[in-house]
Amino acid sequence: MLQAIRERVTGIVAIFVLGLLAVPFLFFGLESYIRAVPQDAVATVGDDEISSSEFQTSFARFRQQLRQQQGDAYDEIATNQPIVRREHLETMIDQLLLRQHAESLGLAISDAALFRVIGEIEAFQVDGRFDPELYRQLIRGSGRTPRGFERELREDLLVSALPTVLTGSVVVTEAEIDRMIEVQQEQRRLTMLELAYRPFADRVEVSDADIEQYYADNQAAFMTTEQLSLQYVELDARNLTEGLTLSEEELRQRYEAARQRFLTPEARRASHILIERNDQRDDIEAAALAAELRQRLLDGEDFAELAETYSADPGSRAVGGDLGWVEPGQMVSAFEDALYALAAPGDLSEAVETRFGLHLIRLEEIRPPQGMSFEEAREEILAEHVERESEGLFIELSDRLVDLVFADDSTLDPVAAELGLEIRSTGRFSRRGGSGIAANPRVIEAAFSDTVLVDGLVSDPIELDRNRLVVVKLERHYPAEPRPLAEVSDTIRERIVRERATAHARQRADELAAAMGDSGESLEQLAEEAELEPVHIEALGRFDFDQGLDFVNAIFRLPPPAGQPTVHVLPKQDGYAVVRLEAIIPGNPAEAEEIERMIARQQILFGRADEEFSGLLAFLRENTRIRVVEERL
Repeated sequence: MLQAIRERVTGIVAIFVLGLLAVPFLFFGLESYIRAVPQDAVATVGDDEISSSEFQTSFARFRQQLRQQQGDAYDEIATNQPIVRREHLETMIDQLLLRQHAESLGLAISDAALFRVIGEIEAFQVDGRFDPELYRQLIRGSGRTPRGFERELREDLLVSALPTVLTGSVVVTEAEIDRMIEVQQEQRRLTMLELAYRPFADRVEVSDADIEQYYADNQAAFMTTEQLSLQYVELDARNLTEGLTLSEEELRQRYEAARQRFLTPEARRASHILIERNDQRDDIEAAALAAELRQRLLDGEDFAELAETYSADPGSRAVGGDLGWVEPGQMVSAFEDALYALAAPGDLSEAVETRFGLHLIRLEEIRPPQGMSFEEAREEILAEHVERESEGLFIELSDRLVDLVFADDSTLDPVAAELGLEIRSTGRFSRRGGSGIAANPRVIEAAFSDTVLVDGLVSDPIELDRNRLVVVKLERHYPAEPRPLAEVSDTIRERIVRERATAHARQRADELAAAMGDSGESLEQLAEEAELEPVHIEALGRFDFDQGLDFVNAIFRLPPPAGQPTVHVLPKQDGYAVVRLEAIIPGNPAEAEEIERMIARQQILFGRADEEFSGLLAFLRENTRIRVVEERL
């Protein structure tokens, strides 16, 4: 679409547009304009920037995580709103600020610590040990490279180290722990009369006029869901394969020209012992240990035993240093060069230096290259040809489709006629989506856009998948409208009965509470007269939710009784209760077990650390220049 616009913006129009673009440069200069708005930055944070591609990649992962967590409840449209995108950008800005601050403090994550964390991730393990090949496959399957994943993980670990640094400066006193236990373990003694709404339901009469009035006053609560249906034309490279074939001679020629492609490379099974350089062992000591272990191996000591004792690789150490099969390109170059320089199984390398440390490598087994015959490779060669040719045809037709929509975006007829495509229709669907193409988030977003829904125009091409796109047009709009009264009258009747019965329960509760205050009648006397059963609770704790979370919270918000019990009317889930609050029993720190004191200490510690963390972020934001380019979100 943009290419088509570029091809058409010529002549007077082009001169006018360029004239408008020149105005800022006349006043401010080209250099200052570029400095103010970095070319590909969604935001700048101090001297660093968050690029558009970084933001889009991060936001896509965020939405994928929400999709997995929420399942059917996930709302694609709501999640892609500008406010959500901005909130995610603010989170990225916070992370960048914290990373900058951690680096300014001199914090760093060592290679050993990084790979220790990676080795402990269960997704990268087979039979309880780290599997390098599985690690590479999963990372590449997620659209990332191992190097990129390791960089992101290192940055995350660096940021996560900050709370530990902050927590180290927090001091929690024993008096604070005592006070925390007193509050947390506080209990309240009370007696109450429960007045559920159901016994009052028989007093409620609901007329047809009441239902009609409720319906009129609350019509928004009884609306149908807005829906629409679409017409669409789909262009799919998989449907453009007719007549795309090769003769046997052409297939054989291509096989001969690319014979090396059909050979699997030589693979070598290797074991290694990794000698790590760290705070306890410098370069000289590491080299000396590597030389000693190599000589012991040459003298006949067991490789597996030495690996289990000395190797710093947690993934292979438990299995005697075995790394499994290694193919070219899977290991760092120094390691791989040394492995492939070994002549025969059983050969042992000199100490090989990589960024992880020093390696002693033993060649265990060689698997020679294996090739595919012409007959085995024939279908693959033909499939590649068909895919390549259909993709070229798809690109050609998609360019033409863009031109046709640009020329007339009021109808799909020219597109269907010239490209030989069928105009099809979706079923009705809402903003939550439907079936077929209507399940695609991009289609849903386009369908409810102003272009399609309000203006009734053909959408821009929507990419459903690789080499597959659609353009859509509104077929019919089904706006939200009130559901028929007859359909919702029973629901309305139930609501009115509950509301009025609950009001009766509240009125009766107020009367009983007033009687206790005015006449001095005891709660027990009133209960007998009202034929109610008093409920006595000797010790209600903050986390005793049998009576309902809201009720317990309301009880603990009541002020302590000053000498005499106090009477209150509090809501319950199914009505109201007249409550006589009799006493408050504070928690006793002297009776707290050590585990309880430890938990209280951690709660205070985390609370303080959270305050420090929030304060740090506020300070960093206040003292760092942050610029956001809203239109690039």
